[in-house]
Amino acid sequence: MNDKYTTFKAKVGIDEIASYLGYKLDRRAGVGRYIEMCLRDGVGRKTDSIIISHPNDKSSQTYFHRNGSSGGDVISLIKENLNAFGVVGETEYDMIDAVIDKFTGTDYTFKREYDLAKSTSSKIFDASRYVIEPAAEHFDSVMSYFRQRSIDEETVRVFLPWLVRITDTKAEFKYRNLAFPYRQPGSDTIEGCELRGYSGFKMKVEGTNSSTAAWIADFSDGNTESVRNVYFFESGYDAMAFYQVNKSRIDLPTSVFVSTGGSFSNMQIRKVTDYYAHARYWDCFDNDKAGILYGIRMEALLNRVTLNIVSTGEGAIIEHRGIKTVKITNDELSLNRVAGEFHLTRHVSVWKAPKGYKDWNDVTMNKPANTLVQKTKFQRDENLRENRIKRPL
Repeated sequence: MNDKYTTFKAKVGIDEIASYLGYKLDRRAGVGRYIEMCLRDGVGRKTDSIIISHPNDKSSQTYFHRNGSSGGDVISLIKENLNAFGVVGETEYDMIDAVIDKFTGTDYTFKREYDLAKSTSSKIFDASRYVIEPAAEHFDSVMSYFRQRSIDEETVRVFLPWLVRITDTKAEFKYRNLAFPYRQPGSDTIEGCELRGYSGFKMKVEGTNSSTAAWIADFSDGNTESVRNVYFFESGYDAMAFYQVNKSRIDLPTSVFVSTGGSFSNMQIRKVTDYYAHARYWDCFDNDKAGILYGIRMEALLNRVTLNIVSTGEGAIIEHRGIKTVKITNDELSLNRVAGEFHLTRHVSVWKAPKGYKDWNDVTMNKPANTLVQKTKFQRDENLRENRIKRPL
């Protein structure tokens, strides 16, 4: 790499360039080993979201867009937005050099919008602020949320013990929203919620512990030794839809359903897998590129292997401690491929939504994602191998 680029990466972080471009930190997603920064339009609608790794180490920072479209290092982010910096040059490289000069000049200083040292003591979920009611006591009300997601009454009744209705007493408008409460494995203490409302409204309530807690629907009645399968999803809706579609193949008393609420922290996964140490773990994350990368991250984590994953427009660049670097195209990107390349012991099986659907809830709604890339023969063969191990569980 160009020495000038290397020096620049050590001085200027992706988060700082993103902030210059108008991205704002999403504190609800947590501030730890990863941060999320969002770009919004003039009326507050989110137009883009990027996940940044190693926020405390500028030279190691990488990012990817939540939609999986592209990513890389700080130079990649500059290239993506080259016309936003007010520089000129005859070539792309001239313009990148001009941007570097702009941000390393003595007259330019970044104002960071957050302090990691302070963030470690960020707000804690305050249950007293909310009216939290068991969903079972307001079944007709909560069903109104599930009907719009094509999740039926039978499924909702199965998951009722892990659903609540919540009202923020400090909010201007006292909406009663559906919530998937976050708890630590084996605990009854609510440490936040994955919140859902009408017209696609979703967020996590303030102070939600997304570092070590998650939505966990455990059907083992406290007998952790009996748990045989733990299914991981990006939302509670997806988990319930997955059950609805596949219930004839699922043995509930030995099953646990987990929602990480999107991108997960390492400790979220470790807490759950340590608690259910004898189970089989399933990657049921979304069927898009980001969802595939979540499964890869999870497998690497369970192998105690550090992989640096950079999402690009063409695929992903995956590196292991400078020992091995592999470039994989979007067509061939899969957990099986990465596990084979880096000799990972398989702890995670794959059970994603069928071809053409982004996630399991889209299956119940019969809402195919036309933008999904058609699977290659390589991916179809891998799916066949996975399906052969999906006998009744």
